[in-house]
Amino acid sequence: MSRYSGKLLCKGDTIHDTYQVQCFIGKGAFGEVYRVKHKYLGLQVLKIFKDEYVESSDLDTITKEARILSALTHPNIVRVFETNTFKNNDKSRFFLTMGFVSGESLAQLLERKISLSATVSMSIQVAFLKGLKEVHERNPPIIHRDISPDNILLSYDNEQPQALISDFGLAQSVDQLSHLADAAGKYLYFAPECFWGVYLPASDVFSAGIVLYKMLAGRHPWDYDFDRLSGDDRKELETMVIRIGKKALCHHHIIMNHVIKTLTGSF
Repeated sequence: MSRYSGKLLCKGDTIHDTYQVQCFIGKGAFGEVYRVKHKYLGLQVLKIFKDEYVESSDLDTITKEARILSALTHPNIVRVFETNTFKNNDKSRFFLTMGFVSGESLAQLLERKISLSATVSMSIQVAFLKGLKEVHERNPPIIHRDISPDNILLSYDNEQPQALISDFGLAQSVDQLSHLADAAGKYLYFAPECFWGVYLPASDVFSAGIVLYKMLAGRHPWDYDFDRLSGDDRKELETMVIRIGKKALCHHHIIMNHVIKTLTGSF
């Protein structure tokens, strides 16, 4: 397998004589993403974890959760197929394959539309919450840890768009958020306890509430001035988000009234 333009794989490369690379999709917080064609199962997404992510993550937990998720066929969860390793330039690479969704992320939709109608917002919200409920009710519950518009995918295969949750468990290490630009986007959806490495089912629900607000209002519930940060300092970023979040939560009734009025059309 060869490299070009800093990417690990090229179009036409194969892995385990099973996956053939069709194209490079992009890079995420945890590594590179490719669209591949499985020898028997058709189109899938293959995610290769970068070294820093592997070193700072509990791969046993990811593998265990992936094994459980691979048995789920819920319509609002992007299915996980396999976790494995392969050799690339004499180096072992950890990868995960998932179902391919023909559409876009909610983040991409919001980038174009800014905000969505109450009807569309609630349709998306109810759909991905059904997927969240499915995994939260497992024993033990599976916690997503990174509910945000980036990880909610919209499939346009049918007449009505379908919302699916992607990347369960992949955000289990806060250490992956090493760059300010990435961290700022993730932190805006964090529940307060997540800053101390505590992840609960309720943490996902908190994040889902922020997603709903973003869809309805076209902005986050509270404002941040990231331009005032002195540099690529994650602790400074954490402090800002926590401080402003605590202040805003004192006025949570105002936020909820805004959401309720928008949903009922009496805004």
